[in-house]
Amino acid sequence: MSISKGLFNATFTPQTLTETSDSQGGVTKAWADGTAFRGRLSSLPIEERMSSDKVTVYASHRLFCDSQTITEIQRIRNSDSTRFFEIKGVVNPSNSNHHLEILVLEIGS
Repeated sequence: MSISKGLFNATFTPQTLTETSDSQGGVTKAWADGTAFRGRLSSLPIEERMSSDKVTVYASHRLFCDSQTITEIQRIRNSDSTRFFEIKGVVNPSNSNHHLEILVLEIGS
């Protein structure tokens, strides 16, 4: 299946959590930007499962993009930093390296 590049209508940036030592022996955590890429965000019906009397939301959106180096330890932000997404899974359909489908959960900043 081929995805038209024209369907990638937004810019996203993967971010990695970094830790640096401060001058007082503590650690400062911050999100560092990776290389921005074009993609398309599609809403999913929110899937919920009851577990130990609480609701756990697994994924809220699917992000389509060209093949990238993306892992579940990163998060993704949109171009104007108004939306952030936790990566729940990365799918390479048919192992074709054509595009990725990244399952994400929208989170606060």
